[in-house]
Amino acid sequence: MYKALFSNHGVNNSRQNATFLKQSLYTSLIVLLAWLVFPSASFAQETVNNQTIIDLQKAGMSKTIITSKINGSNCTFDISTNGLIALKKGGVPDDIISLIMDKANTPPPASNDQNNNSNNNNNSQGGETSLAPGLYYFDASQNQYLEIDAAALSNNKSGGLGESALRSVSPLFNAKIKESISGTEANLKVKNTKPLFVFVIDVDNGKSGPNVRSPNEFMLVKMKQGKNDRELVVGKANSIGSDQGIDDKQKVQFTYSKVQRGLYEVSPNATLLVGEYCFIYITPSDQGPSYNAYDFSIR
Repeated sequence: MYKALFSNHGVNNSRQNATFLKQSLYTSLIVLLAWLVFPSASFAQETVNNQTIIDLQKAGMSKTIITSKINGSNCTFDISTNGLIALKKGGVPDDIISLIMDKANTPPPASNDQNNNSNNNNNSQGGETSLAPGLYYFDASQNQYLEIDAAALSNNKSGGLGESALRSVSPLFNAKIKESISGTEANLKVKNTKPLFVFVIDVDNGKSGPNVRSPNEFMLVKMKQGKNDRELVVGKANSIGSDQGIDDKQKVQFTYSKVQRGLYEVSPNATLLVGEYCFIYITPSDQGPSYNAYDFSIR
């Protein structure tokens, strides 16, 4: 009788062990299959930043590998002055730094949800084609298009008392003709020193937005901050006559690409220094040129 009891107890233990092993095996198979199906799930969430690139450079990775890493990853780069200096001090080559700046200034592709909501907001790449006529700065950090306000240029100036005195002594002395915008800073503060702008132009009738037909009619200029305003020299005059025109030293070169009819992406050719800027176009009239400006600050 006792042999039978012990014998049955042993059989039950064996069956329980077998069941436990089967359950463990099934669990292991499920975990293994999940890992095989989603092998890169954890890596897909990695975000590449300045320190990532510095670490790769210090590890001796080639430019090809670093370039592939940048192009194939979600990136949040700091391309402020301090950020660029940190990259340079970290040994990152200039061409990789240029790629980082291009990546930071490139709008991310729109998601389906963003495209569905593009009529209600301008926070996606798809929203670019639905912008109202005007000038915009693309804030890559927030994925937003921020409209640049039109600014009134006024208060013609022809120099101060010093220039008036010099002109009275020498009629050929050229006094500066200035236009100014009220306030020492623009409302729009841009932290990106190589920003991307979007021009939406009403090429059919020009009833809204800037009265131009392409970005070619604009100039990008750096303004001088005064005590209460921002000044722009628009010509020179003496007792004999005057010469209208913005000094080339104040102009900032830019390039643009046509996205579609009336829609352009505009970017400066070089890194912008901290200061006050405006896109300006001139409307001629019988009373003289009229200056139309869209101002922003680089911070």
